[in-house]
Parts: sequence; structure tokens; C-alpha cells
Amino acid sequence: MADDDSSDLSSLSSLSPVPSDIESDAEPESETKKGGSILKFFPKLAKGKKAAVATKEPSPPPRKRSPSPPHENAFEDNPDIAFLVMFRSRFNDAFPKSLANFGPQELERDIIDNPPGERVEAFLCALLFLLLNRKQDVKYVDAPPNKSSTQVAN
Repeated sequence: MADDDSSDLSSLSSLSPVPSDIESDAEPESETKKGGSILKFFPKLAKGKKAAVATKEPSPPPRKRSPSPPHENAFEDNPDIAFLVMFRSRFNDAFPKSLANFGPQELERDIIDNPPGERVEAFLCALLFLLLNRKQDVKYVDAPPNKSSTQVAN
């Protein structure tokens, strides 16, 4: 009896009929083959007539905005800060490797500090080394005595 149950399940007669979606899909294909053009979707106009232009309703006027508050210039608006950061990143290879990288916020913070921050001081010294073409750090030594002042004493 177990053989009869499995044979009933595998027989074609026990399957449901084919869905009708497949039949309806085949019909549009035959229509496109007959017409074959996209022009069938557009109505033909009589000769001498132009297509009616749809009149649009005028849009309502824009809402009135309250005026924005006046802008107060701040230190952050200074374009020189952006230039210095761009210059530092562009010529990174020319600066010493020990020089710290910084962004505009760090540069602003270090400039505002009193005395200026170490990063700004190191950056300015490195920039001066490049501009003055110095290969070594500045050495702070006492100035030698003037010969004219020693000669006057004698």
C-alpha cells in the first residue's frame, strides 16, 4: 500500500493545472510582433492640428523668510588659517619629519593661546628655515663684545 501512495504523488494526474499567468504572458508578445512600433501608444493627430498644451496653474508665491542675523566676523573666518594648513600639507616633504601635523582647529587654538602653542612656534621656525635656506637650527649664543666699546675704555 505504501507503493500506491508514492505512485499517486508522482503521477502527472495528481498535479494541479498550469497557472494562467503563463498563457497571458504569451499574448503580449504576439501583439508586439504585430505592431512592432512604439508609435502605437501615441494617438495620431489630424494634419494641421498641434498638440494641446496643458495650461499650468501659476505656483503660489514663495513664503517670506525672516532675515538672517548679521554675520559677526570671527577669528575662524580668517582665510589665512586655511592657507597655512593647505601650505603645510602640500609641502609636507620639505618640512622636517619631526614637525607635527595639524588641522585648522589646532592651528587656531595654538595661535589664540598666549604665548602661542608649541606646534605654531615649530611650524613658523620650520617655515623660516625653508625661506632663509638654513640647514641647521638657530643657536642662541651671547653676542661677542664690540671692539669699539673695548677700545674706548683703553
